Amino acid sequence: MIFKPLLDLFFPPTCIHCGEDTSLYYLCKECWLESKLLPLDGRCLHCFQEIDEPSGLCSRCRHAPLLPFPRAALFAKEAPISRLLNREESIKPLAGFCVYQWLKLEWKTPDLIASIPPHKKKVARRFAELLHIPSPHLFRVLSWPLYPRKWEVNEKLIDDDTTLLLIDDGCTFEELQMASRALSMAFPKKVYILSLTI
Repeated sequence: MIFKPLLDLFFPPTCIHCGEDTSLYYLCKECWLESKLLPLDGRCLHCFQEIDEPSGLCSRCRHAPLLPFPRAALFAKEAPISRLLNREESIKPLAGFCVYQWLKLEWKTPDLIASIPPHKKKVARRFAELLHIPSPHLFRVLSWPLYPRKWEVNEKLIDDDTTLLLIDDGCTFEELQMASRALSMAFPKKVYILSLTI
């Protein structure tokens, strides 16, 4: 590996977020420190926004929850690590971060793990492999020229005793609502959403 030190001499590795020279992979030390997992305390149980209230819900979700299911997240959208989320080499580490955050949440063990949006399956599948839980293709995107886009769920995979964990790999709020509407027709026992960023 004589070639790598020569390469580093002429093209020193730089942080992909701030551009500073770094001896670490992808990010400098400061940017790695800014990329810690979000704390779980002081967050709304439904939208996962920061709150000051002891009820566990923000004032908006207390009146009408934005999402019908509990939601948590790994990282802040503006955290430097967010620039690594769509890289192939990030799949395994992200799945590991998902497991770590999920264990801290103490949510019920899911029967199924599904990816949302449906085409972004890799992190959810890797997470499911780590937990030895099935990760089927649960959602299908439907769109017609005359109707708004919507998602359909494969109801044969869900019964009234199913606990489902959704791994949100960059959904818009509209997509989270589409997933919620589709699941409301399948009647799973429990649904949780774990977002990579918020």
